[in-house]
Amino acid sequence: MKRMKHCLTAFALLFGLGAASQAAQYPDRPVTIVVPFSPGGAGDTVARTVATRLSQQTGASFVVLNKTGAAGRIGYDYVAKSKPDGYTLVAIDSSYTMYDGLYQSLPWDTRKDLVGITISAQAPFALITRPEAGINDLKTFIEKAKADPGMLNYGSAGVGSANHIATFFFARAAGIDLTHVPYKGMGDAMAGLIGGSVDLMVTALPTALAQHKGGKVRVLALSSDKRSPSLPEAPTTVESGVEYVGSNWFGLAAPTGTPQAVIDYLNKAVAEALKSDEIRNTLAGMGLEPVGNSVEDFNKTLQKDIDYWARELPATDIRVE
Repeated sequence: MKRMKHCLTAFALLFGLGAASQAAQYPDRPVTIVVPFSPGGAGDTVARTVATRLSQQTGASFVVLNKTGAAGRIGYDYVAKSKPDGYTLVAIDSSYTMYDGLYQSLPWDTRKDLVGITISAQAPFALITRPEAGINDLKTFIEKAKADPGMLNYGSAGVGSANHIATFFFARAAGIDLTHVPYKGMGDAMAGLIGGSVDLMVTALPTALAQHKGGKVRVLALSSDKRSPSLPEAPTTVESGVEYVGSNWFGLAAPTGTPQAVIDYLNKAVAEALKSDEIRNTLAGMGLEPVGNSVEDFNKTLQKDIDYWARELPATDIRVE
């Protein structure tokens, strides 16, 4: 019996040493960052910006792979079921935490199958309209909505999309009734707003910023309690009299079981990357603020947000097929 215990102890030590050695050599081949959404969006751009800096900083190769479909679920499921060795990561964003509240079943466990590495950047939502609408501020929009309930409408990237949910909860906080017009993606929704088919959109600030600078949309407010350095002239929802605060965050996650030493390495590497003036200027130009929080803090945020949406969304009329 003692001999068996000695053998098991020796095996455990060898296994531990092997894992430590593997982590110490990491990364010794290309690391793939899976983006569950199409190229060009805010999450994709953040992932590519971070990947480029990590490649320069570490001498290793960090490559981005867009694996789209099913509102991001295909990409997340793929990574959740990948080998937990640190060579397959996923660009995760705040919409991930809404899945349990939207879908009756998922092929992976949102709470257990992915572990957060860090939040790279975050930004408030922008509440936007078209300049031709003649609405210059959020208070005026709310007054018009209250005067004629259901007459004003809003566009979204589709039923259950992050900006659909964000607008629904804004309207509830403001005490107004808006008509939802779902589109087949953010590009179509933005075209609908600019073309005059919808009156309002709530979207990530990076999505709105370029259109705002081009004079095609007007930012009525940002969903924050403090103004954004990227758009200091835009008031916040709190300033405008609505207790509605929400942000879009973008980070990295790995399959559960990835060695802790690898998770810690990546966390520190991203935090270091976010200190560079180049990456900070790139993010600021998109309306994003760098974060780089700890592994512990990020995973607390993940669990808290998943629990919140799993509780709140089923109580709404938002239903996803």
